[in-house]
Amino acid sequence: MKSLMNSKFNGTLKVPGDKSITHRALMFGALAAGTTRIHYPLTSEDTHRTLECMCALGAEVEQKEGEWVVTSPGAAQLHAPAKTLYTGNSGTTTRLLTGLIAGLGLAAEIEGDESIAKRPMDRIQRPLAEMGADISLKDEKYPPIIIRPSRLSPISYTMPMASAQVKSAILLAALYTEGTTVIHEPSPSRNHTEIMLEQFGADISAEDGVIRLKGGNALSASDVTVPGDISSAAFPIVLAVLKPGSSITVENVSLNSTRSGILDVLEMMGADVRVEQTSSEGEAIGTVHASHTPNLKGFDISGDIIPRLIDEIPIIALLAAYSTEACTVRDADELRYKETDRIRAVIDELSKFGISFTEYEDGFTVHPGQVSIEENTPVKGYNDHRIIMMLIISSIISDTPIEIDDVSAIDISYPGFMEDLEKLRKEA
Repeated sequence: MKSLMNSKFNGTLKVPGDKSITHRALMFGALAAGTTRIHYPLTSEDTHRTLECMCALGAEVEQKEGEWVVTSPGAAQLHAPAKTLYTGNSGTTTRLLTGLIAGLGLAAEIEGDESIAKRPMDRIQRPLAEMGADISLKDEKYPPIIIRPSRLSPISYTMPMASAQVKSAILLAALYTEGTTVIHEPSPSRNHTEIMLEQFGADISAEDGVIRLKGGNALSASDVTVPGDISSAAFPIVLAVLKPGSSITVENVSLNSTRSGILDVLEMMGADVRVEQTSSEGEAIGTVHASHTPNLKGFDISGDIIPRLIDEIPIIALLAAYSTEACTVRDADELRYKETDRIRAVIDELSKFGISFTEYEDGFTVHPGQVSIEENTPVKGYNDHRIIMMLIISSIISDTPIEIDDVSAIDISYPGFMEDLEKLRKEA
């Protein structure tokens, strides 16, 4: 990391493929009879867990350079796994897989790593149980998840909070029911599942926060092109905005409006960021140009915008530390149940750099002040990829090396992160 100190960062890059879209493409490819080609998938620990689970159910996945080829006999020919399905650190795999297997009427046990073992799964168990699923959890809340075969029925379900994972688990389970399942969202959450289900031929509609899916229609194999992940792009974008003399362009990145909340925050702050949409067919895709911007304004975000940037809040907290005004995030209590308690982790680690917070149960306020990092300050990454990358960016901006206990979790979402930063430095 020391080689990145005292540098400017300039150039163009493409970040790894979108993790959420890669997960879903593997699952829908496994459910659809025939061959699905996934172009530019994210090759990471999380997506490999989904790949392995789909193979355990009877699909085949050939991994080529820049392409994964999923060949499946179709949903009706998939089978119960021979052993426990291991989802590693992936909450998306764990929750969506539960809905998928319940919908297929198969028996399975699902477990993940120590982080997944602490993440609540009752939020998917409840609506799936309403559909007739037979699912058991440890202490009625946590993995391992035990699924027993049962016949499901469609439901009308009002989401207690916006959650793409819960919504997607219900939709996957509803694919093989007789009738129409209706989901009411209190606010928009990422809609990759709805977009891809339509692409694969499902009878689905979404309008004004109401999603309707008619079950009983077989999915058709379809090729998927995975754009760059806006959650990964957030790190070089914020680096460019905060690092004097820097200007970075991220190409071929997802601009899906249910995921692009960080771009709205940057606009609120007056950051020099320009967005160009290059494709609107299916997933919106485009280019983001970001340059150093002094005297950033504050922001106060809550409500509907939070699901649109929930994964970017750690790097948004760092962005807020360089604002000339107070910055507040509320309604983000879901962060308490991510890979770690991200609210607590952000506050504990950034406070070591002199950054002042007021903590709330559902968020925090970052108060304006001076960021001051002492060389080789020891910090914790919590085995959380987004916390680790945020800490690396903070070190680069301050030109001060820090000691992160373990950076290996970066590979969960952004393999090659350090190499990309080095490439931008060399082009400065």
